Amino acid sequence: MTALLAPRPSRESNRGPRLKALAAPNQQVATIPFVLIVAAVLAAGMVGMLLLSTALQNQAFAIQDKQHQATVLADQVSQLNTQLAEERSVKSLAAKAHRLGMRPDPYAVPMRLSDGKVLGKAQAVVGSELPSVRYVGTQSSTAHAAPAKQAEAAPTVAATQAAAEANGTAQ
Repeated sequence: MTALLAPRPSRESNRGPRLKALAAPNQQVATIPFVLIVAAVLAAGMVGMLLLSTALQNQAFAIQDKQHQATVLADQVSQLNTQLAEERSVKSLAAKAHRLGMRPDPYAVPMRLSDGKVLGKAQAVVGSELPSVRYVGTQSSTAHAAPAKQAEAAPTVAATQAAAEANGTAQ
């Protein structure tokens, strides 16, 4: 293998354009306009942050109001569900049936569900067949329930008064 010698660079090829140092520009950066621009950017940022925090605070108050409304509505739904359960109770249905003139039938006869045939002979109910059955209306049931509710509340009131006396804040 033979190696060819590379040509040597001549001094003339190194003589390209020569770089010269330039004189420093005589312009000075104006400090007053720069400071004013920086101050304006900072002021705009502060105003933006103030507006943003105010808007967020107003939204937080609106959310708090909506949560309060939701709580009130949830309480109403709970109360309505309780009332509905009371209206669907056996006692309430029996009292309503009694007011409509319905009486329990001690002579009930079975009925075949497949074809609806009554297996036996139905008898008319007069209303005095079951003298031991008492019908309690809604007014009398609340009158009977009031003493029980007072008895349940009495220990709570007594415990509250005892705790208040123990703390030295007797009423």
